[in-house]
Amino acid sequence: MMMILKSKDSGSDALGRQFILRLIASISMSFALLCCFTTTTMTPIVVVDAVLYGDEIYQDIPGGKFWAFYSEGIAIIDPESCDIETTITQDHNGDKLPTGWNDGVYMQSPSNDEGYVMIGSRVDETNELGDVVSHAYAVSTTGRKVVAKTEVGPRVVHSYGVYPQNEFWMHSDGNGLFYVIHLDDLSKSSHDDIEAKVDIPSHGKLQWDESPKLGDRGFATSTGEKFLFEIDLKKKIQTQAFNFTSYSGDSCRGLHAIAYSELNEHVYAECSGSGGAIEFDVSNDDIKFVHQFEKADGALYETPDGRYVVASSKEDDALYVFVPQGTGDTSSVEYTIPMAGRPSGVSFYTNGSDETIVCSPLTENLNQNQRRQDDDDDSTTITCGYYEGCTGAETSSDVKFGVCLHNEEDQLMRVTESQNLDDSSTACARCSDSSNYQVEDTDTGSGESTCICTPECGSCDPNPRLSDEESGYMCINLSAYIAAEEGTSGSKAKAATLIPGTGGMKQAKPYGGSAECSFGRTYRTHKRGTKYDASVSTIPTDSIVIIDMEKMKKKCTVDLPGTPGRILYAPNGPVDLTKSGLSTTASSANSAAGFTIHSIIMALSVTIFVGTMGITMI
Repeated sequence: MMMILKSKDSGSDALGRQFILRLIASISMSFALLCCFTTTTMTPIVVVDAVLYGDEIYQDIPGGKFWAFYSEGIAIIDPESCDIETTITQDHNGDKLPTGWNDGVYMQSPSNDEGYVMIGSRVDETNELGDVVSHAYAVSTTGRKVVAKTEVGPRVVHSYGVYPQNEFWMHSDGNGLFYVIHLDDLSKSSHDDIEAKVDIPSHGKLQWDESPKLGDRGFATSTGEKFLFEIDLKKKIQTQAFNFTSYSGDSCRGLHAIAYSELNEHVYAECSGSGGAIEFDVSNDDIKFVHQFEKADGALYETPDGRYVVASSKEDDALYVFVPQGTGDTSSVEYTIPMAGRPSGVSFYTNGSDETIVCSPLTENLNQNQRRQDDDDDSTTITCGYYEGCTGAETSSDVKFGVCLHNEEDQLMRVTESQNLDDSSTACARCSDSSNYQVEDTDTGSGESTCICTPECGSCDPNPRLSDEESGYMCINLSAYIAAEEGTSGSKAKAATLIPGTGGMKQAKPYGGSAECSFGRTYRTHKRGTKYDASVSTIPTDSIVIIDMEKMKKKCTVDLPGTPGRILYAPNGPVDLTKSGLSTTASSANSAAGFTIHSIIMALSVTIFVGTMGITMI
């Protein structure tokens, strides 16, 4: 075959480079697949890219269950019937389970005869030595019971299943160390001194991937230090701390979420606080700064086909789509997709047409007391929230919709009787009524009564009206959107689809030092299992909400007897992925089945000539 692409301008050159990268990736996959064929059999292949937590390889195993971890225990939910099959409320010693949970993953024993849900407790304890510690719990998926509780460092939040090594990794925010539990011995951690810090322990994450280009290299972040850390996953040591201070200045306080693209061998890391994202070149066993995207913030994910890196931005109500370029070159932020509702992280699903569906549960403030009707249409505007702010009330109307009035110390504004306020149009109208004055417990001793101007504003609303009727989940067909934007589909790009009535979260309370009655960041965890995505929800009830990603519709709501914290997906029994015949990866759905010997040979026969004027394929 012959195809000649003539370059008309620099934009065409950019598109040509993208085409080359994608073609080379396709050919590389063809080589890998060809190496796995024999003259008599085709062995099923498990290729794992886009690793985020380490259990992505099990997401497409049919018949699995969602495991909901809530304040009273664990509920095992069948996504087809929407029934709770089993609840677990005690550990292996008969003690109560913790009332809060952090990250967890599904893993299997080295012999594939047992499945475990490995998860961290959110409740720290004091051990016999007087040290504050967290714990990891191992729950058997065959016996459906807790089988081990392992002591680890304090404030462990994020954890990962590094399954090629049969290891469960946990990051301690309290001491800045990684703890490793080998599945051969769940009673103790095998390593407890892997540093993800220089001096200051902080919140952080781990990125690892099965890409042969990375080998045993992993990367870790810290929200409190301006370093990207390299970890040798085999030797269990920090091998490099790359200081990016001189490249980012004060706009990036540290790093949080992290993703890797095999296309260009780059790491993408979210700045903590502000500063967007930073792109690093990690090729050739080195780390180099590439570029800072100051406006593209949010949690980062590689798409299943490996072609894009997506940032899910709560602050901007958007998905930012990065397109990897050549190694060492800056990626382009090619698309910004509106996703109203403060999207949480994203789940990817590859449908029957090999299209990538992206869904995210929403975290916006659903208190209808704090929504103002817009004049020009039927929509409403949120008046209070973590990103919207909730201060600066000027009128009685502002107060009606929950806006606070603060003083210079970020405390709610208080006035004394001697100030004699009588202007009913102001934000302090209630203080024109003498019955609203009283001596507070925190009074300085003057003995004079005070009145709080906005005592029921923001997160201090005593009677919130919570409703998910116009919120819940947002989904978009990413493949169709990009094809429309590129003009290859012949249709107009479709906006994201709202799936209403699919839950929400009560807003988080303010942090220490934050303005009184303001809000903290609100999180909503979720997990995909086959075509379903399940999310925790506290509105309108404590529950798990399940959606059908293929149809972009609600499946059901499963009420829980306690507040949900985490949700995981696990096969109904251990599986041998090398014998399952399924494409169970987070990438390239239909990867093995979609190739024939003929198509591979054809792909390998392509010769590419690249010149300054265009691309010739023969």
